[in-house]
Amino acid sequence: MTTRHELDELAQMCFECADSDDASIDDHLEDCAVCKDYSNKAEMFNQTLEVLQMMAARPEEERSRILGARMEKFTTMPAEERIRAIGGMLEALGELPEEDRNKIVRTRINILTSYPKEKRQMLMGSLQEIFSHWPEDRKMMEQKAVMHATQDYFILKRMMIRNMFKKMMT
Repeated sequence: MTTRHELDELAQMCFECADSDDASIDDHLEDCAVCKDYSNKAEMFNQTLEVLQMMAARPEEERSRILGARMEKFTTMPAEERIRAIGGMLEALGELPEEDRNKIVRTRINILTSYPKEKRQMLMGSLQEIFSHWPEDRKMMEQKAVMHATQDYFILKRMMIRNMFKKMMT
């Protein structure tokens, strides 16, 4: 999945490509295969971001239903595809305001804790693979969201979930 930083780089490369063309920027964007690819990547990122913003604005029950359906779909994907899809969602999640991110993380944790062991471990393994490639600041952002999402869990569950995520991020 394309990150915000990668989108900035793609936009800069596309600008340089379009600027070296005698055609208008609009014509260049329509004709250049490389810039079309950049545009598709940017649109995919933006669509994911919009879906997450829409989910965050919904009541918890509806958010749970929507995210739950998406997570169920993840469980049917081959590992590489699943990691790419979840990674894309998490990249966009990092762009949301903290309050919205916290809502989505809480819903995600609630869904994960409701899954049986096999399904939960599959998704947690994918999360761990994704987290292993993150910079420390993004891990801290996720850890903070997990702390917030679990603050009203009963003490043992709160400690279990926080430790589970802490372990995955190391």
